[in-house]
Amino acid sequence: MTDAYASLQSHYLTFLLGEDLYAITLGAVKDIRASGAVQPLREVPGYVVGRLEHALGPTPLVDLRRRIGLPAQSAGGPPVTVVLERAGQRLAMLADAVAEVVDLGLPDEPATASDEPDARAELAWLKGAAAAGERMVLVLDPDQLILPADRSAVYTAMAANTTAQAA
Repeated sequence: MTDAYASLQSHYLTFLLGEDLYAITLGAVKDIRASGAVQPLREVPGYVVGRLEHALGPTPLVDLRRRIGLPAQSAGGPPVTVVLERAGQRLAMLADAVAEVVDLGLPDEPATASDEPDARAELAWLKGAAAAGERMVLVLDPDQLILPADRSAVYTAMAANTTAQAA
């Protein structure tokens, strides 16, 4: 591994949810776009707001505010959609705004995906915290934005939605 490659592994996209700054590994980010049309999905957790049509294929859309227990956005512009891909799995997430790319000095170490229940499931989305200049950043775990216990329901609903559209 080259030093340049190793350096890029510690780069994160930062974004806002309210006044708080969050980050997600840059290597997982495939696209950033304005919010688009979303098709609702049946029988999925409330934080999965639907299916987004994307050039990479149909993608489940996670409302980060709902996922991490924040209230709905009360003012401001429309949310931004960040499309992620990790270990062959795609998902999109809604953020209030995208900030910048920063080097947090934290290497991206993908979690080994597991469908086993996690004792800290309510905080599984949180990988850690770091300093970005003068601000504290909460680092998200892209592998935990859809809870392992919810994955089966989400991907079953995605498949059913695709089948219904083809009919």
